[in-house]
Amino acid sequence: MSAISDSDTETEVISRNLCGVVDIGSNGIRFSISSKAAHHARIMPCVFKDRVGISLFEVQYAANSLEKAPIPEDIINDIRAAMKRFKLICEDFGVPQSSVRVVATEATREALNSVVFTEAVRDSTGWEVELLSREDEGRIGAYGVISSFNTVSGLYMDLGGGSTQLSWIKCINGEIEQSSTPVSLPYGAGALARRLKSEDKRSLFLEIRKAYSGAIEQIGIPEEMLMEAKEKGGFDLYTCGGGLRGMGHLLLSQSKDYPIQTIINGFSCSYEEFSSMSDYLLLKNKVPGSKDTKIFKVSERRASQLPAVGLLMSAAFESLPQIKTVHFSEGGVREGTLYSILPREIRAQDPLIIATRPYAPLLASKYLKLLMTAIPVKEVPPIVYKRVAPALCNLAFVHASYPKELQPTAALHVATAGIIAGCHGLSHRARALIGIALCSRWGGDIPEGEERYMDLLKNVVLRDGDKSERKRVIFWTKYIGTIMYVICGVHPGGNIRDGAFNFSILEKEEGDDEVRELKNDETLTQTPGDSNNCKKREFEVIVKISKDDLKTSASVRSRIITLQKKIRKLSRGSSVKVKIGVQYDETQ
Repeated sequence: MSAISDSDTETEVISRNLCGVVDIGSNGIRFSISSKAAHHARIMPCVFKDRVGISLFEVQYAANSLEKAPIPEDIINDIRAAMKRFKLICEDFGVPQSSVRVVATEATREALNSVVFTEAVRDSTGWEVELLSREDEGRIGAYGVISSFNTVSGLYMDLGGGSTQLSWIKCINGEIEQSSTPVSLPYGAGALARRLKSEDKRSLFLEIRKAYSGAIEQIGIPEEMLMEAKEKGGFDLYTCGGGLRGMGHLLLSQSKDYPIQTIINGFSCSYEEFSSMSDYLLLKNKVPGSKDTKIFKVSERRASQLPAVGLLMSAAFESLPQIKTVHFSEGGVREGTLYSILPREIRAQDPLIIATRPYAPLLASKYLKLLMTAIPVKEVPPIVYKRVAPALCNLAFVHASYPKELQPTAALHVATAGIIAGCHGLSHRARALIGIALCSRWGGDIPEGEERYMDLLKNVVLRDGDKSERKRVIFWTKYIGTIMYVICGVHPGGNIRDGAFNFSILEKEEGDDEVRELKNDETLTQTPGDSNNCKKREFEVIVKISKDDLKTSASVRSRIITLQKKIRKLSRGSSVKVKIGVQYDETQ
């Protein structure tokens, strides 16, 4: 992979690193051209994306019939035409012939005229079709899900049109682990919908439940993952495939106040929420709402399959281990194909940092270093100081050219409809937190309607898990944003000048009169997450400013006074107590 040298432009680097992927799935054919240039390969940015809504699974069956037929000739011709068009598009973008991969899954692999179909594609484009085995399909699909999150550890389910895959997956710091014996079951959304028309629902339920019971034994969940799930109260279930994405969009449509309706990737819900909807679909055999209700991003065909998805999941949940949270991924074979070629060091990168890095000021590291001196790390959840703080410093000046009254509002939407909204790999929680932090960085003065949107983003963070811990996440996220409001106001030019001001932190434990100062190096090296096992602490963050009239002008003093007010307001009613003090540096 190429890096950017002084003589290269980003356009030149990307053009040398473009690759095309065609994913011939059961319910549609997806085309994409993506960059695998090293500086942003982790988020796999697409420069072209298209989809042809041909269901190869459906066209192999007559209406209301379970008898299989070859892929019709007119469908093959339509696909050949779409392939030829994509080949021209690849030529327009300068994608080398050798950098195009065409992969096909079960509907093609099991077609009666599979050879005829794949030869037709080759004859019209020169591209060989890679027929993925069941095992490879599961492995590549899992890679697609892993690419959709910063870290994963839990069970994995992919629900296509003709089959569903089950496995366990884990990826920490770019090291991927997954079951060596994943299971593929013939319970795709389309296949089950057809069977439901002619078979007894209860018999199908019992059949699926038994199949999943055997599948859990076969995938061999590691003992340490079982113990981890027991401690957390259940497994995380990572899902992909059109049937389960349809369930995700259905759940979103039922929550009208949910603030991130247009991005399915990274959406999470509790087991109870998902299970209740599955049971409803199973028992009612219809989607909630009137016949005229249209679910965003769910076609009529997909909507008609949702009762079958409800049957599948209700039965599966009776055999799966306890599930705590269900996560939805847009990643599939296409994303998995790209992710599989990335080296470990790139897979280990944080998508949030990579997505925000192009917007960073030249000396963003100096801003982060100063910000960290104002953070009592052992008290702050890791997601805040490890992920949100660096991303916040990267984005600190991206809205500087906006009108003052627009800056905090635009910042609030930066990851939901703004410049990093299209980033692959962000959870809804991460999107909410960076928006909240960046809004606070610009002072957080927003209209009433945006205040409501801010509250809805906070609710995304509070949706599941320990509420008190997640409230702490929100507190410290707003705190670092407010600190950056002062830092960027004092140093607005993308550089930190020495001597204007610094931070130090004093802490006092509950019931103790002794006050001790946390040293900067101590703050940065302490192990986080221990605070719940300790007494409650109060922190005083001392702003050390120079007596130099130039460095401590009225605007600087005004920002520090504003900081004191904002942190006082933030601490009011919170279990976290922080106050801001001021100390003049006599040596300057």
